[in-house]
Amino acid sequence: MLVITLVFLAGCTGTPAVRDYTEGALHSHFEYKEDWSMGYGCHGSITGYVYNTGSAPVDEVLLMFNLVNTGTGTIRDSRTVYVGSIGPGNTVNYETVLDGECTEQYRVDFSFWK
Repeated sequence: MLVITLVFLAGCTGTPAVRDYTEGALHSHFEYKEDWSMGYGCHGSITGYVYNTGSAPVDEVLLMFNLVNTGTGTIRDSRTVYVGSIGPGNTVNYETVLDGECTEQYRVDFSFWK
């Protein structure tokens, strides 16, 4: 039974995917990793930071994440992370969780909203 469980869970954990995204003065860097836990089951963990490279503050920054099934193109889960105002040269760290299924493959689509 233990071997079957380990084989089943092996499909839910993978190599982290690192992405960078820049829009105007904002730069975001994040790592997406598929994982499994008793509380969440199969899920994707996102950790990262957003950095203001400009000379003026950027107000009301939202980060939007979509977990997209690579086989069907459908969105499995979405999260919005409120960052707020980011001053020039400042960095804000963030993390969130996206709900997935152990038997599917996903990618993360990202965008800023400000």
